[in-house]
Amino acid sequence: MKLGFHVSISQGFDVTLEKAQKLQCETVQIFVKNPRSWALRTLTEKDIAAFGRLSAVLPVYAHLSYLPNLAKIDSDERNLKGLLHEASLCVELGIKYLVAHPGSHPDKLRGARLTAQAVNAVHDTYDVAVLIENTAGQGNTLGTNIEELARIYEDIEDQGKALFCIDTAHLFQSGYKITERGGWSGFIREFDRLLGIEKIGFFHLNDSKLPAGARADRHWHIGEGEIGLAFFKQLLKDKRFAHLAGVMETPKMGNMDEVNMKVMRSLLPARVPRSPS
Repeated sequence: MKLGFHVSISQGFDVTLEKAQKLQCETVQIFVKNPRSWALRTLTEKDIAAFGRLSAVLPVYAHLSYLPNLAKIDSDERNLKGLLHEASLCVELGIKYLVAHPGSHPDKLRGARLTAQAVNAVHDTYDVAVLIENTAGQGNTLGTNIEELARIYEDIEDQGKALFCIDTAHLFQSGYKITERGGWSGFIREFDRLLGIEKIGFFHLNDSKLPAGARADRHWHIGEGEIGLAFFKQLLKDKRFAHLAGVMETPKMGNMDEVNMKVMRSLLPARVPRSPS
C-alpha cells in the first residue's frame, strides 16, 4: 500500500511537495481550497503549474472541505454549489478522486437519497470520482455502517464511478470490532456482500483516541491509540488492498508525522526480491 499524509496547501503546492517528500510520502491528500470558508477559489496559472510539479511526483487525492453537507442539498444551496465548485477545481488541477463525507440528516433515508443526488451531480458534470467516506457515527451523520453506505450507493446512477474511502478510526469508533479476532475479516465479508470489495478505493489510516463504539471522531497517532499496532499490521499485510493508497490524518504535533510514518513503514510486509532471470 502506498502511504502518505493529508498535507496542507496553505503555503502553496510547491511547499506541499517539499513537506510530502520530507515525510517520504508515496501519495498525498489535500484540500483544494480553504476548508473552513464558503468563499470560492480561483486558480492561477502559477497555482496550476505548481500543482503539476506536485502531481508529477505523487498521486494526489482531494478531500471535500468541512462546510458542504451533502445530505442537505435541498435546504441550503451552498452545499451543492460548494461541492461542485471543489469538483471543478479538481478538474482544473487534474485530480481524479474527491473524498467526501456523506453528510448529516435527521431522516437518514432522505439524507441518503440527497447525498446520492449530490454525487450524481458531480459525476454528471465532471470527470471526477467521489469517494464516499464512512463516518464515526456522531449525531445524525450518515455512513456509520455498511448498510447506510449501501443505501447511498443504491441511488448513485453511475455506480461504476463511485468508490468508498475507509477510515480506520471511524470504523472503530462507529462500533466495528476490528481489533478483535475475526473483526476485520468480518467487516470485509459484509462489505463485499453488500457493495463489493472492489468498491474500496482508498484508506484513511488513523488510530483512535476514543474507545470502540464511542461514536465520536477523534484521530490519534498510529499505535498510540485504542486501535493499536496489530490491526494496522494486519491491514497492511492484506494483499487485497496492496494496490491501493492510504493517508494518515493524525494530529499535527511536533515531529509526530515523521514518527507516524516510521511506525507505519515498519509494519509493511517485507518485499521479496525477484529471482534473477
